[in-house]
Amino acid sequence: MPSFSLDLTDILQPHRASIHTRSFCVAQGALAQAGGVLGNALPSGRWHLIADATTWALAGPQLANQLRNADIHHALHVLDSARPAPTMEAVEALRSALDGSTAALALGAGTINDLVKMAAHRAGIPYAAVATAPSMNGYTSAIAALLEDGVKTTQPCTPPVAVLADIDLLADAPHRMIAAGFGDLISKPVSQADWLLAHHLAGAPYSPQAAQLIDASAELLDGMAAQLPQRAPEAIGRLTGSLLLSGLSMAVAGNSAPSSGGEHLISHYFDMTHYAFGQPNDLHGCQVGVATATTAALYEKLLALHPAHIDRTARMAAHVPWTTYRHTVEAHFAGLAPAVLPHAEQGYASLAALDERLQHLQTHWDDIVTALAATLRPAADIVADLTAAGAPTTFAELGVAPERARCALRHGKDIRARYTILHLLSELGVLEDWSNGALEEHDLLR
Repeated sequence: MPSFSLDLTDILQPHRASIHTRSFCVAQGALAQAGGVLGNALPSGRWHLIADATTWALAGPQLANQLRNADIHHALHVLDSARPAPTMEAVEALRSALDGSTAALALGAGTINDLVKMAAHRAGIPYAAVATAPSMNGYTSAIAALLEDGVKTTQPCTPPVAVLADIDLLADAPHRMIAAGFGDLISKPVSQADWLLAHHLAGAPYSPQAAQLIDASAELLDGMAAQLPQRAPEAIGRLTGSLLLSGLSMAVAGNSAPSSGGEHLISHYFDMTHYAFGQPNDLHGCQVGVATATTAALYEKLLALHPAHIDRTARMAAHVPWTTYRHTVEAHFAGLAPAVLPHAEQGYASLAALDERLQHLQTHWDDIVTALAATLRPAADIVADLTAAGAPTTFAELGVAPERARCALRHGKDIRARYTILHLLSELGVLEDWSNGALEEHDLLR
């Protein structure tokens, strides 16, 4: 049986001018090509190979051997923890370790990639990513998801110049990580809807070019869900390619909006409360998948709403000033509140802004709903795809108790200023009621 490889050249050709990553190797046996692929992409000199204990055991010796065979001088840095925390302190420690290096090489997935990406950016040197799991879309993005003062933030940084993804290695990843990659991608319908919502109601910029990459990402993954539990090489390769395209869409847009909306805020809420308060969390993409089904259910309720039922006068009367609402943020987030408050304040509408937004929503309802409906999918279909991929479909499967899930839906909007369905439903005064209904109607809590 011939080995599988994925060529992204035709998809990327129209976007080359706006893409920093120049080299992609997604193939079975790609690790055996590491010396040549990476040697052509990174400058000569002294490289710095960074892994954690887990990723080093998976592929470190083989990768280091390929570098030696290619006469590439490199230093090795294996982080002490098998699951390092994505903190700015860890970034700074790595940045110091990169002194004197001409390039960095990240061997790992989410956290390792984010730490090395930001450290290399701050050190002013290029880096390449060697993937160990198809678990997230951040390999090629121009941001790193990091904790700053306890708040999960997206920090701008330089993407990799090259990505090497050995499909055989990725297919051997724990299935939960494969499911996480699928969950991260299935957010496309609602993250796109949130992006459009922010464009129409909050004046956020919208990039058709980035949207084209998201569409190409979805097409690449179409029909692959049921093959992922069997670890079929083509399915793993297409999942990986889809993740890379999703990350590139964020790089083209200049922010994470194409692939990250309210569903990601819910996941970030779980991560923040995990690190700050010791509450359970799961892989980011697994959390995103369940949150996507939830926000898709919220969108179903929004599309079924008649604009005449939006009582602007009542919403104006119910609106409280930021000086009052900030106490809600402080009470809920406790020790995290000082870091959350600036984001919450930036995303909180003044009375005048709210009136203007709701007027615009009612006046342009048909156009807005048509645009949203074109990208959205029914929550039941999303749950069906998650089930086929062997991914979690309920908050209980993530270790999240019902009240914590409800809190994430009510308060997740406060951790990021970017406008989402969570912000709109809060402004309409229906967020809590509709969230409870969506969770019960689609059995998302058990």
